[in-house]
Amino acid sequence: MKRIVLLAVLSLAAPISAQPVFSNPGIPTRESFSIHEYLDEETGYITSKINISADNEEHPQFYLIHVNEGGLYTNEIKIRYNDLTTVSEKRTNLKTNSVTQYYVKSGDSVHFYVETKNLHRDIETDETNIYSPLAYFFSFRGFPFGTGKTVSFQTYMYQYDNLLTMNLKNTGIATVTVKAGTYKCYNLELSVGGWQSFFAPDKYYFYYTVSPPHLFIKYEEEVDGTWRADELTSYQSN
Repeated sequence: MKRIVLLAVLSLAAPISAQPVFSNPGIPTRESFSIHEYLDEETGYITSKINISADNEEHPQFYLIHVNEGGLYTNEIKIRYNDLTTVSEKRTNLKTNSVTQYYVKSGDSVHFYVETKNLHRDIETDETNIYSPLAYFFSFRGFPFGTGKTVSFQTYMYQYDNLLTMNLKNTGIATVTVKAGTYKCYNLELSVGGWQSFFAPDKYYFYYTVSPPHLFIKYEEEVDGTWRADELTSYQSN
């Protein structure tokens, strides 16, 4: 799922200040996942272990997501409980114990850090409709499911240090088999919005259970004529 951030070539967009488009469909306050996930060309596939918990089980305001990517990286992501927007995230290289990327939204300000670009930047924005690519697998569970319905939202791209408009469309229902089992799923198609889509026409597919709270099952993308997939291997609601 992290490869999505590479699709933004020449794809910078201005904030639209939209209200959040997703809402919590009743996601439990504690969950554990394992996902068979493609990391990069050098590493290939890894197993990512994900633990999710609410900050307060009686009156939760945030979800706290911790992802261990095959013992190579960790992601720490803070998500708002009601609308599943991203508050902050931090990705750490476990080999060097260094932070590779960092993002935080506070009031009308956003702060970026990207190690590979030696980038520190503050951006003033009143945009509230922001969702992180590292948390798509979780936030998209709040999609307003209904065949043919499309929503637009904003994503901050580390590689290009700006805001990108994305479209997410429910294309129908499919039966999907992964290591964790066989599920009846909604198929969500992700693409770049607006005129930027002429430079980034690729589409990406996410599958979520039809039954609430719409568990993530699979992610697919086509790379050089070959389909790659990230798949759920185990799940536990605590």
